[in-house]
Amino acid sequence: MKPRKLDANPRKHPTQARAKETVEAIIGAASQILIQHGYEQTTTARIATRAGVSVGSLYQYFPNKEAIVAALIERHADELVSIVRSILRSHAHAGLEACVRAAIDATITAHRLDPRLHKILHEQVPRVGRLETAMRANHELTSEIERFLRQHAEEIDPSHDPRITATVIETVVDAIAHKAVLERSTLSPAAAAREAFALVMTYLTQPRPA
Repeated sequence: MKPRKLDANPRKHPTQARAKETVEAIIGAASQILIQHGYEQTTTARIATRAGVSVGSLYQYFPNKEAIVAALIERHADELVSIVRSILRSHAHAGLEACVRAAIDATITAHRLDPRLHKILHEQVPRVGRLETAMRANHELTSEIERFLRQHAEEIDPSHDPRITATVIETVVDAIAHKAVLERSTLSPAAAAREAFALVMTYLTQPRPA
C-alpha cells in the first residue's frame, strides 16, 4: 500500500482584508512556535492559540501544519530573492568590487534575518514538497547575478560564460552564508563575507587555466 501523499497546499487564498489578517496572524504565529518549540512540537493547535484564532478558522485556510510551513518557505524564498535583487539593481552603476561586496553582504544579511527559522525551513523543504520553490529562488538569484555580470563584462575575464559563472557564484555564496549563519561554524558572518569576496573577485578577474 502506497503511503498517502501529504497535501501541503493551502485550502484557499484570502481575498478580504479580514481574511488576509487572519492568514498573516497564522503564519506569524507559526514562525514563533517553530522557533520556540521546533518542528516536531509545532502543532496546529499551538499555532491557532498563538494567532488568537480557532483551530477551525486555521483549517479554513490550511489543511495541516505542513501547509503553513510550506507558505513560510515560499515567503522566505521570496524575501531572499527580493533582498539580493534590490541590492544588485541599486548598485547597477557601481564598479565590480562594490557590486560583488554588496551582493555578498545582502546574501549573508538575508540568512541572518532570523537564522533559527531559516534553518528549520531549510530542513523542512523536502518534507513539505517545496524543492521546486527552493530551486525557483536559486534560479531567480542566478538570473540576477548573470544580469549583473553582463553589465560589468568589461571588468571580468573574457573567458567566462556569464550563465555558468552566475550559477557558480550563486552556489558558492549561498553555501558560505549557510555555513556561517545557519551552522554556527567557526566561520563568522564577517569572515564569511571577507573570504567570499576574495574568492569571487579572484574567480572573476584572474585568467582561467586552460
